[in-house]
Amino acid sequence: MPAQLRVLTLNCWGVPGCPKMPERFQAIGEELSTGKYDLVSLQEVFTQGMFRKVVSLVNNVLPYHHYFYSGYTGSGVCVLSKHPITAVCQHQYTLNGHPQDGFKLELDWFGGKLLGLCRIQYSGKEINFYATHTHAAHTSPPELSPYKAHMVSQAFEISQFIRSTGGTADLNILTGDLNFRPGELGLKIIQSDTGMEDAWLTAEHKNADDSGVTGNHPENNFATGNQQRIDYILYKGSTECKVKCVHCETTMHKVPGKPFNYSDHEAVLAHFELETVSGPTDAPVNPPDLSERDASLRQAVQILEEKLASSASSRLFYAAVLLLSLLLMFSTSWFQLHHLLTSLLHLLLGILISWSFWMGVVVVNTEERGLLATKAGIEILLNGSGKKCD
Repeated sequence: MPAQLRVLTLNCWGVPGCPKMPERFQAIGEELSTGKYDLVSLQEVFTQGMFRKVVSLVNNVLPYHHYFYSGYTGSGVCVLSKHPITAVCQHQYTLNGHPQDGFKLELDWFGGKLLGLCRIQYSGKEINFYATHTHAAHTSPPELSPYKAHMVSQAFEISQFIRSTGGTADLNILTGDLNFRPGELGLKIIQSDTGMEDAWLTAEHKNADDSGVTGNHPENNFATGNQQRIDYILYKGSTECKVKCVHCETTMHKVPGKPFNYSDHEAVLAHFELETVSGPTDAPVNPPDLSERDASLRQAVQILEEKLASSASSRLFYAAVLLLSLLLMFSTSWFQLHHLLTSLLHLLLGILISWSFWMGVVVVNTEERGLLATKAGIEILLNGSGKKCD
């Protein structure tokens, strides 16, 4: 009999101040405590209180858990498991948005977004269970997002991390809010570089009335924008473990007996069957599509180069602000102002000088090096692929 594995992923919408958050997290914990799930990936669990609350509710059925600590506000990513977690590892993304975006309440930079890995022992098999929440586009359409370069950089780092760590696992599973719609560049990079399959697309069975929409579902009372499928369960077996997705669905919609949803995202549930392959075999399992990968990576390089070119204008802007602030600082001595007003003006100008220096020298340079690091990594793959074709 093939081993059965039920995997769930949910963006919990746990930003402090979100509507009905205590009630929603109580309901999330109660649903997870039903024992229907083997592996669970949660995102946007930003407070330790909420994480401890969920853990206390599910401890009898999901006794193994790990929270991926990162950033100032926390990564928000955690894993709950029915089966032993034997090792953990995490990779914080090189590019994570901008600190000044905090003024627009876009806190990706402060969250220190990452890709987490829990190695899990299950029915004699070793599972690499990856969980992440990538940078959002924050625009509609996402093609016009100022964060395009950061998003494709994160997608590339996901694919490289999985390729580097997943080789010895019987099964690799990637879960989370990837913030890419089907067919978008970032998702193409991840799938074409790792060979992972989309559980929603490969499932043998789906509910006929299930659209697969996870963000802004029309029946979600928290919906605020266009419908989109951005939450995924991707997977890949191995030569020793044959994997089949039997069923996939969106779930955890309305909280039973309540007028609100569990989250502003719908959860995704995939039911897998795992079967040990008897006899040695060297045949690759769903090998990466190099032609698709290389085409996607060349497109990514163009986006990175465009962002690198715009960095020069950003540096000039912050340099201009810095020089103007210094000029105003020195020119205040020419005016006969009240000493309190002069002190206040000097304080404000000092803050502006420090901010423009930090942004122009530290933040812009750090972003440039992140862009260059991703571009260099992509070019190595493209060059190696070219040599294989010669």
